[in-house]
Amino acid sequence: MKRLAYLLLSCAALATSCSKDNDATPSGPKEYQVEYQVTSNALESDYLSYTNESGGNTTLSNTPLPASYKFKRTMKQGDNLTILASIDGGTAASEITCSILLDGKEVKKETGRGIDAQAVPVYVIGQ
Repeated sequence: MKRLAYLLLSCAALATSCSKDNDATPSGPKEYQVEYQVTSNALESDYLSYTNESGGNTTLSNTPLPASYKFKRTMKQGDNLTILASIDGGTAASEITCSILLDGKEVKKETGRGIDAQAVPVYVIGQ
């Protein structure tokens, strides 16, 4: 299940990084303060992966929750931010929520529920 989620995360990042040649006027690069927030009624996330300050992925295991990650990153229209967090072996009442904030403003939020809950918000600059 984790491999499938990671594959989907990678495909989403690849697909959203492409843009059409006839898009409306693209904006130039801008530096953003990026923050990811992960909350849950569980004590830890068994798997957590996010797009980091260089545009690559940072992957963590058995991360205590709640968790927050902040950094600055210069991005342009079409660049994306993604976070995936999951709970393994929870209960039907388990839930995990991931939020993406840019310059202090929440731009994307997703909540997963259930035994193997996972949340995978993806935000594309210019969306």
